[in-house]
Amino acid sequence: MTTFSLSTRSDPATLHVFEQDGGWHWGITVPRSRGSGFKLVAYSETPFPEESRARDDGAQTLATISTGRNSDTDEVSNYSRHGACVQ
Repeated sequence: MTTFSLSTRSDPATLHVFEQDGGWHWGITVPRSRGSGFKLVAYSETPFPEESRARDDGAQTLATISTGRNSDTDEVSNYSRHGACVQ
């Protein structure tokens, strides 16, 4: 798994790229505002044939949702890419 971070306000969102079931996927997490651990805020639903393509798509999503995230509530503004799920 590879990761890529982009700082937004005080909480960094992190892109994770991983291989699963014969394809490459990405997920984006943020630290939980209360307690410990991380919250999954977006992920790819459709597998990519190559790691670099998953990373590029995830990085585009990360850049977009990072600018629209409310750091006080960990909410992500409504945003949808083809094959992506934003929670």
